[in-house]
Amino acid sequence: MNKDIKIYSYIKIWLAVIVSSILLVACASDNLDPTREETKGWSVEKLYNEASSELSKHNWSKAIKLYEVLEATYPYGTYAQQGMLDLAYAYYNGDTPELAIPEIDLFIRTYPTNANMDYALYLKGYINYYNDNGLLSRFSKQDLSERDPKGLKDAYFAFSEVVNRYPDSKYAPDSKEKMNHLVNALARGELFRARHYMQIKAYVAALGRTQLLIKNYPNTVYVEEGLAMEVVAYRELGQLTLSQQTQQVLAINFPNSPYLKSPWVFQDMPWYSFWRS
Repeated sequence: MNKDIKIYSYIKIWLAVIVSSILLVACASDNLDPTREETKGWSVEKLYNEASSELSKHNWSKAIKLYEVLEATYPYGTYAQQGMLDLAYAYYNGDTPELAIPEIDLFIRTYPTNANMDYALYLKGYINYYNDNGLLSRFSKQDLSERDPKGLKDAYFAFSEVVNRYPDSKYAPDSKEKMNHLVNALARGELFRARHYMQIKAYVAALGRTQLLIKNYPNTVYVEEGLAMEVVAYRELGQLTLSQQTQQVLAINFPNSPYLKSPWVFQDMPWYSFWRS
């Protein structure tokens, strides 16, 4: 008898769950997305044109909703392809850059021969270049060097793809200019970290940073100070031969360097002064 009562109780519970699920679905169907309801029956041309109109007016939220409906309703064809790039642009301007990059990556993988591939790569670089990851950095006018180097490297790679694959693209000149900025920013970042390690007397770590700086960004102005720091770091570690050899390299490459007369010393400075150096 007790076993039958338990089975009957389980059946009642499952029935209650099923009924609740049906009610939830019914309620959901009565509260459909207003944008989907508004656009029901629209042609792909009308849907894309309305989305583009909202985009041009900087109504990012409305444009995003329309492009998302376009992507779900008409996933193939010319309008769908252009819509993906427009949606990524809207995501970025609508303060959701974390959605923009995956959308562009999907476009690149799905339509590798698209005529707008130069724009897709440029847009990816642009978003990574300007995405400062937070409101605080916007108000403080964050320097590129303070940023996560992964995003900067992703931006550099995307811009280099534009320059190398589409040299005649209208996006190539700006891509090339931004690549130069990125190289200097990445080099500055390594120099900043090397300075920090020198300050706390972590000389091995400092050498690791200066060596990355010299190897990866040999044509930047920051190599001079990097070599000067190496001279001091090697000396402090008791590696006098390496210190002297590095001093010779510094003299050959920078014969007028002030570090040849006075060795490098850490100078405390406000963060904003460093980025102007």
